[in-house]
Amino acid sequence: MKKLLSIALLILCLTLFQSVSAQINSGILPQSVVAQLSENNVPQYDVATPDLKAFQAKNDASFNNGTLFKVAIVVPLQLSTENSGIWEHTDDGYDIWRLKLHNENALGCCVLFDHFMLPEGSQFFAYNSDKSLIYGPYTHEDNPSGEEYSSNLFVNGDVILEYISPRHQLNSSDAPNISIAGYNYFFRSEGLPDHRVQGSKDGDTGYGASQSCMININCSEGDNWRVQQRGVARMLCYGMEDGSIVSGWCSGTLINNTMGDGIPYFLTANHCADGCPTSPTNYWNYFQFFFNYECPYCTCNSEPGKITYNGCTKIANSPITGGSDFLLLKINGKTWTNLKQDGLVMNGWNKTSYSSNNAPTSGVSIHHPAGDVKKISTYNTRLTSDQFSGGATNAYWNVAWAQTAHGRSVTEGGSSGSPLFNTEGLVIGTLTGGSSSCTNYYGRELYGKVSYHWSSAGSTNDKKLQPWLDPIPLSQSTCNYLDFTSGLYTIPAAHIFNANTTSGFNFLVYSNGPWTLSYLNDHSWFTTSTESGTGNSVITVSCQANTNTISRRGTMLITKSDGSTFQITVKQEGAASGISVIAENEFTIYPNPAHDQINIESVDHFITKVEIIDMLGKVVYSYNTNGANSLTLPVSQLENAMYLIRMTTVDNEVVYKKFSKN
Repeated sequence: MKKLLSIALLILCLTLFQSVSAQINSGILPQSVVAQLSENNVPQYDVATPDLKAFQAKNDASFNNGTLFKVAIVVPLQLSTENSGIWEHTDDGYDIWRLKLHNENALGCCVLFDHFMLPEGSQFFAYNSDKSLIYGPYTHEDNPSGEEYSSNLFVNGDVILEYISPRHQLNSSDAPNISIAGYNYFFRSEGLPDHRVQGSKDGDTGYGASQSCMININCSEGDNWRVQQRGVARMLCYGMEDGSIVSGWCSGTLINNTMGDGIPYFLTANHCADGCPTSPTNYWNYFQFFFNYECPYCTCNSEPGKITYNGCTKIANSPITGGSDFLLLKINGKTWTNLKQDGLVMNGWNKTSYSSNNAPTSGVSIHHPAGDVKKISTYNTRLTSDQFSGGATNAYWNVAWAQTAHGRSVTEGGSSGSPLFNTEGLVIGTLTGGSSSCTNYYGRELYGKVSYHWSSAGSTNDKKLQPWLDPIPLSQSTCNYLDFTSGLYTIPAAHIFNANTTSGFNFLVYSNGPWTLSYLNDHSWFTTSTESGTGNSVITVSCQANTNTISRRGTMLITKSDGSTFQITVKQEGAASGISVIAENEFTIYPNPAHDQINIESVDHFITKVEIIDMLGKVVYSYNTNGANSLTLPVSQLENAMYLIRMTTVDNEVVYKKFSKN
């Protein structure tokens, strides 16, 4: 029998957790408790127990094989405030609806709503029978769209749902729209919250559920990674298996983009959400992201707090089969101001296609094995290219874990999707799977390469990272992290003007000290409202109309008195040339990326001139022909970067194609 916190101790603990989240364990009691309504009146709905024998055996054998670490299966329901539960009216003017969901076999649960529309001024709670876990109040602001939503997690199979109307205001115009689509039945206990008192813990839930060799992030091994750890989260995600909707644990990270605009992109592994249903219920809205779930010190003796974000949108992906197993998500309903308030970090990346002799030689992976608190694993030998079973050739990093001060931490189920960092603290891979364990330290660990995720997994935007993480594009090989608690940054870090745009654009400067602005290249075509400041401020950039067909780019540097710097980029598109532009699919260029040479081919068009243009708009190579529909150009003399090829045909038509040189 689990030992549970007393109500008095619970309320004290919940009050201390107020700073962690606005609606999770806030210390505010449900109105039924305040009004002393009897729980004997609450109707109980007995949730069916799914048949798990064959499913569980298959699941236990596949934790490290590029599959989701599955812990729960969804039991479909069709319940609502209209067809279930009980409505009661209190003497002080509140109308309260309550319903209890029960399953005696579940190790844990959460409730999935296909509609969760709360009127302004109303509240919603979810709690277990002895009120040792109380989540709420949820309000209209938590899910203003009213779409799918998920409760937080409970140990054991009981949960009581409670809706409280605005006082004296329950009528047909402001009634809630709350309907329950499913009960997430946990058949494994890893990752469930554990609020048992010290001395009663057995390691099967909450902190300590992973293998014994795992090293907590706040041990000394994490000292050089304090910024990066604040971007990593565990994720409860959903997919399909043998016709059933399942959920499980993965890891991932917030990821920055070259615009530096704080869009909450989250990078993880595609196999974490294989077959995630979108109709009739959109299960992406049930994904949950748990940030700061970590031991405050090198060891834990109680369940730590966490920050929970609900729901996401799928942006881009590549499967394992023939690809590199990445998944880019956008967390719903959050902006950079939310991330700043919660002290989170958007990690940076490096998309370099390393050769075998210059691949990174040291770094870490930060992850949540078995849904456990945040861990860190270290490598100090050169990464090698490899192939995951069925994946693209040389699209993965093979990692060997190193002995460190507190042991040799590896990964396990639940670590999937976790970021692999290089020495500079930039993400270069995402975990697909492997065979390492606390008894097999030298097993293969394969991380899909960011360089392959970038543009090699497919030709459309939904198959690559580049359009989302470098949307201008600035064509940088790297992008630094964005730390919202640092002493100097701007929102955004870049902006693109149209050719005819002359109106100003505001960059918000966040600084804890005096700063000055300088220019790193030609700035004759734009002006800034100020070149210095003493703290938080605004820099307004205005530009002249661009009559040239070539785009132009300017770079500015903000420097603080302590020597720290932050870079701002502005780019302006080129004016229309008046020349007919051909669709780029009329031409083929290969290889891309190129190293020594690049081939150009077309079936229907004959080229008279080819120009290679760098991302600053400078023509770095030009070649005239007599009208050829195929040619080979040397590129070994070019620096490793992204380029634009401009081809002019005999009919005075123009086509543009991008390629990268490495």
